Amino acid sequence: MKKARKITNGISWGIVAITGILLLFSWKDIPESVITHIGAGISYGSKNTLLLIFGVEFIVSLLFTLNYDIPFVREMRKSKVSSRLLNIASIIIQITVLITLSLFILLAVTS
Repeated sequence: MKKARKITNGISWGIVAITGILLLFSWKDIPESVITHIGAGISYGSKNTLLLIFGVEFIVSLLFTLNYDIPFVREMRKSKVSSRLLNIASIIIQITVLITLSLFILLAVTS
């Protein structure tokens, strides 16, 4: 499972790097108003919000790389779930969160 964790962390940092590069090189072309939330409705905000989203993406990747237990995984650990299942859940959560955050930046860059 250590190999899977290393691969996942590599993919995560790759996503962060690509997102940062896209953000940096496309900054002038990004419209002043970008989508910042999709839910019951779509919310718009300043393109500076993308910097905050990128910062959160970086911190999430760092925390998962350092094996921080998010509350969901911590609760699973208390219920005596196997470590293999915990690692799989953590990997799925890590990749899902990073891709979701990256998609907001990618959407702004490509619009």
